[in-house]
Amino acid sequence: MMEVGLVMVDIMDKIQKITEIGKSTDEKRKGINISAVFYIWDTLVLKYDLLETIGILRNFIEGNDLKFVVGQVEKSLRGGVESMEGLMEDYGIPQPIRPPADNRTTVKLEHFTDRFIFEGIFEGFQSFFPVLAHGFMNSTSPKARKALKDHLLKAMEVQDLVIEYGKLKGFIHEPPDYKA
Repeated sequence: MMEVGLVMVDIMDKIQKITEIGKSTDEKRKGINISAVFYIWDTLVLKYDLLETIGILRNFIEGNDLKFVVGQVEKSLRGGVESMEGLMEDYGIPQPIRPPADNRTTVKLEHFTDRFIFEGIFEGFQSFFPVLAHGFMNSTSPKARKALKDHLLKAMEVQDLVIEYGKLKGFIHEPPDYKA
């Protein structure tokens, strides 16, 4: 049953794209509600914020394994940014201020351990889930729902990588085993 619902979103998205061919931005705006606009905008803001945080924290990463994981998170975020920016442009939604392209520093801080960096990125990435899920639930536009669904599914894939890495390194605060 769940697959039918997800497939329906994809079909409705394609139908909406076809019906929007040749329409002006003002005409397209009639097909999206303010709630969807907010969640699209908020998703992009979150992605920008986390990209900026990663840009700063990347300067302090010591381990190559964490550099790889953070690189995968960053790659996913950049792809999501392009997608959301395109959707916002399509509907004429004003875009938030982009983060700086580079945040290199020559200063080294001992307090910025790989564990501290991981925890910051882990918590930052978790902030996407409620925004994307609420956006999906509150949007009446198939195109917006499809975009939010795709971002949510991608976030889940990346979160799997981040959690498994964190468990491997002992960076995840796991609750104790349950024993009856």
